Amino acid sequence: MKLNKSFRSIWLSSATSELGGAFFTFCNSILIYEHTGSATALGLVWLIYYIPSFFMQLFIGPYIDRWSRKYTMIWCQLIRAILAMLLAITLFSDWFSVSLIYMVQVIDGLIMPIFTPANQSILPTIVEKEFLGKANASLESIRQVMAVMGPISAGVLADFIEVDWLLIIISIAFLLSTYNLLQINERPLEQEIRKTWIEEFKDGLNSYFEQPLIVWLGVFFGFVQFGVGVTIVTTLPYITTILEQPTIAYGFFMAGFPVGYTIGALLSSKLKQLNGLGVLFTALFIGGCTYLSLAFTPWYSLALVTEAIAGIVIAIFNIYNITLIQQRIPNKLMGKVTSVRLLIMRLMLPLGILFATIAVQILAIRTMYLIIGAIICSTSLAGYALLKNKEEIK
Repeated sequence: MKLNKSFRSIWLSSATSELGGAFFTFCNSILIYEHTGSATALGLVWLIYYIPSFFMQLFIGPYIDRWSRKYTMIWCQLIRAILAMLLAITLFSDWFSVSLIYMVQVIDGLIMPIFTPANQSILPTIVEKEFLGKANASLESIRQVMAVMGPISAGVLADFIEVDWLLIIISIAFLLSTYNLLQINERPLEQEIRKTWIEEFKDGLNSYFEQPLIVWLGVFFGFVQFGVGVTIVTTLPYITTILEQPTIAYGFFMAGFPVGYTIGALLSSKLKQLNGLGVLFTALFIGGCTYLSLAFTPWYSLALVTEAIAGIVIAIFNIYNITLIQQRIPNKLMGKVTSVRLLIMRLMLPLGILFATIAVQILAIRTMYLIIGAIICSTSLAGYALLKNKEEIK
């Protein structure tokens, strides 16, 4: 792939942004737990992030297609840099309060539904269509590397410097991301007669649902996110109680998925062309099987390998899903359509968290994994059969 300056800028921006984001999550969690000592308070941090995030994702899509994607991302990163600096200043001056963390989480929850679809929408304007798969794989690879290295690096740094200095580093990371975004050469958007928000929102929904394949992949994406929500609640007790492993084993297990995801992203970039969409449904079927494996395995080592395999196959699915949308949807509608996809994620993930929080009182964790695995496997088979009959799969 011919890497132009704009793509390199997005790649570097993603690297510094993901690293800063991982550090930010680490610092916020540390600050909340140090000042409250409450696991409930930690849960509340995520809840107040996802609620505003969901509602912002609900209506922001049409505006993404009106605004410059480049400057939309720049303003988002500048605001995140200011938030990190604000927290650092309050810590240095002893003005810090827990309510400030909650305020930061609300604002961050409002920013990311704007930043992410803008980021995904700008890529087709700077990368040639035939290279979108490799470009997405490269971006997903660096994001997952930072997802693994970010918490580890933050944990190491936290042993040597105070959290307030870590927040300064985070602010610098977001500013570096902003600088790289400024180097992007964005092509002007085609301007049409401006419609009302509801009309443009309907355009996005119609464009999304006009593509049966994209709709089916969106359904699977929802199931995957629901499963992720369940594991957020269940993974720690699953590893420490059911498999009777120490806390450090939980840390290694949590790293298994992003490591596998990185491998899957690298594999996707090497594949010249997937041999039919059956490969994608096979990846989803294997993803469902990983839940079934966790439902039955008595061995931690097998669970660890299973989690890495889940990362590999979900990477293949996600990268192809994003690339397919970028190739099939007109760029003038990209913000709306990617927002629909992300809306599914922001709805299904907290539903998974809510389901697990309630169901864990009446169902065994292994039983929950069995149910999720069975649903993903059966619907992937049904989806393949349906789309094959409609000649969507060739």
